[in-house]
Amino acid sequence: MPALLPPARTADPAPPDGPARPTSPLRSRAAYAWNNSPGAGWRTARRLADTAPRSVRATVSHGPPGTPVIAYVGLPQGEANILQLLEHQRARLGAPVTCRQTARVGWRHLAEGRWPPADLVVVGADAARMDRLPDTTALTAPFRVHLVVDVPPSQEELQRQISRRERWEFNRNQRRHDWELQEDPSPEALDFFYRRMHRPTMRRRHGDRSRTESLSVARHAILPRGTLLFVTSGGRRVAGVLCHWSPDRRTLTTRLLGVLDGDEQHYADGTFKAVYHLLLRWACARRVPHVDFFGTEAFLSKGIFQWKRKFAPRVQLPPNHFSRKRIRLYVRNDTPGVRDLLVANPLLSWTAGPDGPRMTPTYFTDAQRPPRLDVSARCPGLPEPRLLDLDAFLGGGR
Repeated sequence: MPALLPPARTADPAPPDGPARPTSPLRSRAAYAWNNSPGAGWRTARRLADTAPRSVRATVSHGPPGTPVIAYVGLPQGEANILQLLEHQRARLGAPVTCRQTARVGWRHLAEGRWPPADLVVVGADAARMDRLPDTTALTAPFRVHLVVDVPPSQEELQRQISRRERWEFNRNQRRHDWELQEDPSPEALDFFYRRMHRPTMRRRHGDRSRTESLSVARHAILPRGTLLFVTSGGRRVAGVLCHWSPDRRTLTTRLLGVLDGDEQHYADGTFKAVYHLLLRWACARRVPHVDFFGTEAFLSKGIFQWKRKFAPRVQLPPNHFSRKRIRLYVRNDTPGVRDLLVANPLLSWTAGPDGPRMTPTYFTDAQRPPRLDVSARCPGLPEPRLLDLDAFLGGGR
């Protein structure tokens, strides 16, 4: 592999996904379709663009001496999502980021097994390209998954499928705040939502690493084919969600969310969670068959996965170009820190099933590290978890 560049500062965001931030209606719609359209033409164009480069950026993330070194190689979206998630999980084990290093790496070199200098290497690529890479001491997982709630025909059935604890918390908070859901897809409402709710929330929650759609995309590409709903308390708008309809209008997908002024109090008092409860009730009353809670990474330890799981969603591949993208985790060095990181982060990996490959909750374990089954993967349609013994898995060579 080529020599890495000098250490970079930890605030090193990945380049934006797709075309530059647009301002005109036409460019806004094209940018949104480029990233999100389920249409065959857009997906093919995106696949050709993503597989054209012969080399990709490799980023190596270091923690304190003696802690796992993590590298991400491949599609740029993964650096802003997957690498940051693994850095966060490593920090929870006491190893925050100290520096990053970057270089360009050829796909040919990776196919030959020439890896970045790291203990754990994650590659993000189109499925066809991934098939040309080694698979020794590695696991393959979806690049992203969507969590889709099949909305039952009655409110009673809807409530029964939500976890008991989640129902109890919402009902308690509802009595305190008297939340209601209000639909207002007007341009003025969108401006208020974006400037007073969505943008402050993203800035407060994610800082410089925040990734979202521009106001132009929201105005010209999402809202005309979607709707905007607000949570009110005492008549005051305190949270909102901008949603997008599928072409057949059978699936409503949450796209942008936010609470008023990004105020953390709206998380503490349950207002943010109320968005999801009220949205599902709204969809049930209007006979909307499916509500898509949008995408997340395939790591079960991610907080948003654990919380959305309480609404009993199906886990499925995204309808857009991400359906063909994969990640592969390569373990290059067997160290206690690497084992700790793997055990703490079970994931949905691809395994052989009776009807072809399927996503299976996969938990790492060894004699000293019990599987983290408390990080539940219970969702409709997912198979029983598999336990992957690290001694056997890591004994397969490098």
